[in-house]
Parts: sequence; C-alpha cells; structure tokens
Amino acid sequence: MKVLKNFFYNMIYQVLLIVLPLATMPYVSRVLGPDGLGKYSYTNSIMSYFVLIGSLGISLYGSRQIAYVQDSKKSRSRVFWDVTILKIVTTTISILLLAFFLKIYNEYTSLIIAQSLTLVAIMFDVSWYFIGIEDFKKTITRNVVVKLISLLLIFSLVHTKSDLIIYILIITGSTLIGNFILIPFLKGQIYFVSINKIHFFKHVMPILLLFIPQLATQIYLVVNKTMLGQMDSIKAVGFFSSSDTLVRLALTIVSSISAVLMPRIASLVAKGDKKGVKDYMDKSFEFINFLSFPLVLGLIAISSKFIPLFLGKGFSVVSNLIILESPIIILISWSIAITNQYLIPSGLNREYIMSTFSGAISNILLNLFFIPNYGVYGAIIATLISEMIVLIYLLFGIKNKLNIKKMLFSNVYKYLLSSISMFIIIIVIDTLLPETISSVIFEIVFGVLVYIIALFFVKADILLKWKHFFD
Repeated sequence: MKVLKNFFYNMIYQVLLIVLPLATMPYVSRVLGPDGLGKYSYTNSIMSYFVLIGSLGISLYGSRQIAYVQDSKKSRSRVFWDVTILKIVTTTISILLLAFFLKIYNEYTSLIIAQSLTLVAIMFDVSWYFIGIEDFKKTITRNVVVKLISLLLIFSLVHTKSDLIIYILIITGSTLIGNFILIPFLKGQIYFVSINKIHFFKHVMPILLLFIPQLATQIYLVVNKTMLGQMDSIKAVGFFSSSDTLVRLALTIVSSISAVLMPRIASLVAKGDKKGVKDYMDKSFEFINFLSFPLVLGLIAISSKFIPLFLGKGFSVVSNLIILESPIIILISWSIAITNQYLIPSGLNREYIMSTFSGAISNILLNLFFIPNYGVYGAIIATLISEMIVLIYLLFGIKNKLNIKKMLFSNVYKYLLSSISMFIIIIVIDTLLPETISSVIFEIVFGVLVYIIALFFVKADILLKWKHFFD
C-alpha cells in the first residue's frame, strides 16, 4: 500500500503541475506574446546546459543509493553527506563556468542571470533524499505550497512584456525557496558525519556513468529550442515551447508512476527479488497504457478548439504542432519506465547510455535537415523520430531480461479501443459545440466518462482490481 499511497501523493502533485500552467499559460502567453515566451525558452535552453553540469545526475544517483540503504540510518547519513558535498562542488564549478560564458556571450545577459538562480537552487536541493526513502509526502507538500505562491506572484507582478525578467525571477526564485523549506525536515533523519569520514570522490565515477545519458537526454530535450532560435526565429521557439510544454504536461501524469516505483524497485534489486521486479514492471506498463492512450487521442481531439482559446489566436499554429507531437506521450512513457524503473535500479548503465546517445545524435542530425526545410514542424518531426529510436534501442536492450510482449501489450487492445471510442465521440461533439472554454471542459469531462464506461465494457483489469494493483 505504500507504493499506492506514494503514487496518489505524486499524482496529486502531477495534476497540480498541469492545473497551474493551465491557469498561467493563457495569461502569460497574452502578456509576453510569442516573442517573450521565445526569449524565455531560448535563455532557459542555454541555462539548461549549466544546470546539467551542476546537477551532474547526482539527484537520481543519490535517490538510488539512499533506496539501497533506506533501512539503515548510519548508511543513509554517509550517503547523504557524500552526495551533498559532491553537489556543492559541481554547482560551484557550474556557476564559475557560467560567469566565464557571460563574458564572451552578450545576448540576453540579464535574462540568463535571472535564470541562473536555478543553479543555486540545485545546490540546496535535498528532495532526492526523501524520494530515496519513499517519503513523497514532504516533497509534494513543499512543491504544492511553492507552486501556489508562484502562481499568485505571476498574476500580481507580471503585467507587460517588459516584466519578462520578473516572470523568470518568480519561476527560479520559487524553486530556490522551495528547496530551503525542505532542509529542516532532515532533522532526525540523518546523523552529522565527521569530515574525515566523507568520501565523495568514490561516487564520481558511478555518477558520471549516470550523467552521460542524462547529458544526451538533455541535449535532445533542449537542442530543438536552441537550434530553432539559431536556424529559424525566436517566435518559432515560442510556438515549439508552447506545444512541447502542453504535451509534456500530459506526459507528467503518466510518468509519475515511474518516479514512485524507482526507489521501490531499487530496494527489490538490492534484495535480489527478480520476480518482484518483473511483477512491478508488468503492472506499471499496464497502468501507463491505461493513461497514455486516452491522453494522446484526447489531446488531438480538443487541440483545434482549445489552443486558440487557451493561448490566443496568435498561437493557432500550436494546434497543429500538438496533433503532430502528442504520440510522444506513449513513446516517452515507455522509455522512462524502462530506464527509471529497470535499467537504473539494476545498474544497467550501458543500455541506458547508448539509448540516450542514439536519441541525442539522431535528434541533432534530424534537426539539421528538418528545421531548414520545415521550420518548427521540422523540430517536432525530429523529436518524434528520435524518441522512436530511443524506445527501439531500449526494447532490444531488455529483450532477454524481461517479457516485452507481456509487459507492453498485455490488455493494450482494451485501452486502445476504449480510447478510439472516446476520440470519435469527442470529435462529433466538437463539431456541434461553439468555440468556448465551457465547451472544451464539457468535451474533456464527457470524454473521460466515455473512456471509463468503455473500459468496463471490455472488462479492463485495472478498473476491476485497482485496489491491489500496486500491492
């Protein structure tokens, strides 16, 4: 039940991550416009490289190591201080590199400096520890409070295009404050460790093995924006970012299960429980299919009416981009489940590294061809193809370790047929209703009801046995 409890905590937070941007995006898109959003996304993509150096995959590694020893306070304390000191070192190096970069790069300097608060936030982030001990309540409560405060500040302080820097400071500053808030909860969780017992160097090589694929992943997450800004226009970055943000918001609902299961599976790996690992993988993939198929088809069905109402008529092109990009919800959900729930806890670094590099290299090469010829549509196409390549590589990597057919496709036809039924109904209703927000809300609610009813007709196990699904 602990897994189910943590999943619901995480699900509440993931829903909040969707609701809050849905509340702010219409306002921010109209106030800042495509150009302002483009500048934010472009400078954020630049900062992402320094954030990557500062974080160095340490949080993911730290969560895994804490999960391995979560029952021993002494062992937890040693891991915590080793990882914390190493993170202070890497973020300090990243800040120095950023200062050097700003001496030779003179464009959008003030915006990049505002974005740099994220680096300081990383230095004081201890959420990875609580994830490792499977205590999601504290991190999620903290995140909810911080997100709500940032929402109020955005509406109160961001009023014109010139307030872009204020918008950035609210986003980055709230992250920093949120990380400070979590630190007092460490009291009673860990011991202080004398300096001569801290050996953070021994963690460098294992962390680098996790950092390499994260570097590759980050490259093909942000390189689209950077290359669009250089090869097309800042406005194109704004369009791409809007589509990508909305699609990945939907993705967060599905991927929340992977965040919850990673420490649990790591603990099972440490105990040598292979059967338990396989059972959790099978169950989690059925859950992913249950959520991802209706999200993809639902997003496609409502996008043409929703986007002009939500973002404004200046963003109408985003409707087409979402229709093209939305299938990545399924592709990435499957990839995240394989990497975060199986490869990382099992220490299968080679498969993880090679899959992400295949995605990063293919994404860059595809962008070089597609962006000059198709602009922002080309960036979306490159993203889709690269995510397919990553997934295919991962499936080949685990084909001898897990039952892929059972894991991916168990009862998948039930979720696909139910989603198609929902999609057809929404499309019919969409042609009959006026272009209003209330119409979109009705379509979403009615679509969810149709999907659930259809699942009962096909006797989907996940509805009939939900209480025991993650025992």
